[in-house]
Amino acid sequence: MSYWDSSALVKLYVKEADSAQFDALALLGPVVTGMLALHEARTVFRRLEAEGMLPHGQGTPLFAQLTGDVAAGKIQMQTETDMVRGKFGEVLEACFSQTLPVFIRTNDALHIASALIAGEKEFITADGRQRAAAMLMGLVVLP
Repeated sequence: MSYWDSSALVKLYVKEADSAQFDALALLGPVVTGMLALHEARTVFRRLEAEGMLPHGQGTPLFAQLTGDVAAGKIQMQTETDMVRGKFGEVLEACFSQTLPVFIRTNDALHIASALIAGEKEFITADGRQRAAAMLMGLVVLP
């Protein structure tokens, strides 16, 4: 199993140039993500619609497909718990305490904390900034 942040998860629903790479990774085992990913994915779907990258009205069915996959168990959810919140603080401390700080955003740190609490070893992301923070925290980052 691997933990997927929102930037990677969305590629399973919105076909982009590198989506095949993420589709292949999804076939390797259950996809695990945090509750935050649902909100982020919904926002991305709607933004892509507003930008004209998706046909008008396509965001809602894509979000329904995502939530259907969660309900069917194809995507497993790590809920935000006190343990995740505690690990979040550790991620921030580790990133910002480096001689050359790793500048991490709030949602990225929450995803990394969720992955660590879920016990995942692999972290799937398409976000360059998040990659460095996940590697710092000992996760194997793919692709």
